[in-house]
Amino acid sequence: MNRRHLSDSDALWPSVLRSGMTYAPPADGGNAMAGNRDSRVRLQTLVGLRWLAILGQALAVLAVAGWLRASMPLFEVLATIMVSAVLNGYLSFRYAGQRTLTQQEAAFQLAFDLAQLSLLLYLTGGICNPFSMLMMVPVTVSATVLARRTTLMLLALALVLSLAITLDSRPLPWPAGETPPQLDDLYLVGLWVALATTMVFLTLYASRVTAEARQRSHALHATREALEKEQRLADLGALAAATAHELGTPLGTIVLTLKDLLSDIPDDSPWREDLELVMDQVQRCRCILERLRSRELESDHHPFDVQPVEALLREAVRPHEERAGVEISITCRPHIDTGKVKGGESADRKRDSAGPAGLDGRPGEQPRIARRPEILHALNNFIENAISFAESRIALHARWNDRFLVIRIEDDGPGFPSQIRERLGEPYVTTRRPAAGVPFEESGASGLGLGIFIAVSLLERTGARVKFANRRSGGAVVEILWPRGSDGRFGSDWRATHGVSAPGGGS
Repeated sequence: MNRRHLSDSDALWPSVLRSGMTYAPPADGGNAMAGNRDSRVRLQTLVGLRWLAILGQALAVLAVAGWLRASMPLFEVLATIMVSAVLNGYLSFRYAGQRTLTQQEAAFQLAFDLAQLSLLLYLTGGICNPFSMLMMVPVTVSATVLARRTTLMLLALALVLSLAITLDSRPLPWPAGETPPQLDDLYLVGLWVALATTMVFLTLYASRVTAEARQRSHALHATREALEKEQRLADLGALAAATAHELGTPLGTIVLTLKDLLSDIPDDSPWREDLELVMDQVQRCRCILERLRSRELESDHHPFDVQPVEALLREAVRPHEERAGVEISITCRPHIDTGKVKGGESADRKRDSAGPAGLDGRPGEQPRIARRPEILHALNNFIENAISFAESRIALHARWNDRFLVIRIEDDGPGFPSQIRERLGEPYVTTRRPAAGVPFEESGASGLGLGIFIAVSLLERTGARVKFANRRSGGAVVEILWPRGSDGRFGSDWRATHGVSAPGGGS
């Protein structure tokens, strides 16, 4: 894929990856086959599956020996099934509760199932037995619940055992008086290759799907935690403002009392200096409480309040203004060309005849956007990421018309490389590359690469779409687009309009 360079006025829609980003699986093994090394499987689950297998094996033997009257080593076959039944009965009696197995214990149970099934197949025709495909079951179960190393060991065991019953086995049970078919050795090898290929494919596929599902589950959990953190901070701000209001009255009483005492005490009194010190500290407390009140008045922490888009951007930038060496600028202007927004309006659609408008349709008025913890958290994340890569400048632009609002976060850093651009916005893509030779989990790098995923997920809950690209003049750009909600606001709907769907529940 070639990197696409865009001018500053272009709408940005290719997904690329910032310079230095790597795919960083979690330390517990969240790569293509690892899943979660701390995975556990309930003993009762394996015991229940084994009882089903024992029942199926017994019914199959009775049908072949009784109904078809086929000749087979019946004693050895029933003894093999009985061994599995005895082990299962012992486990059911010994561990009646909800016991979970370790990786090694679960691997042993599945390895026993493979060995028992292989012995049954050896006694009943080997690879020619139609039930030989059941050797895939224990390996597939391992791929969904156990770690990569354990699954690979079981896969290797299954391949060896299946090859053994291909090379040597008892004759296939066949109805009495009929001649069983004689299969060529080359055909038997082909059966084994087909079985082995299917086992490998299913193992790889099940492992990958399970690992990705587990990763996304962990990432969504982190997303919920991030949102809850923002909401707790909002509640804390409201509590601080309420506390400041409640403490204002007693502090005022203390000030009046101190003033009366100071007016009655002579200037040369030994108590005057102490009273003046108390007065200074009380005044300091009042100033602190006043700052708390003014901060609450500047930005109400209710997540469904609205404010002009410029006010929201300045609030998001405020924690980063003191970063040395990086200049942050904010510009807001109306009028965006929605014809350039792919996936929104069609490319040939003209601008609305009404022209750029604000919330109430008045031309040029700044649109008001919902002040929600999700939006603030995501903007802070993108700004922090831009600061990490910017050379000297970060620019925030807001543009709008009566249908869309676009916020662009630009930096003059190295931009996004194109090699793994499609992974941006997925879990475990990190902007922090660990030092050479240092494992990721020990490198001190920030997080597991969930920041961008959380930010994108939170913005999608507000009806936004996020795209990433490079500017022609150099640097990276993050573009966030909101369609106007059904209530006339931007970023206030859980379910977006204009064909944009927003995952997540209600408020």
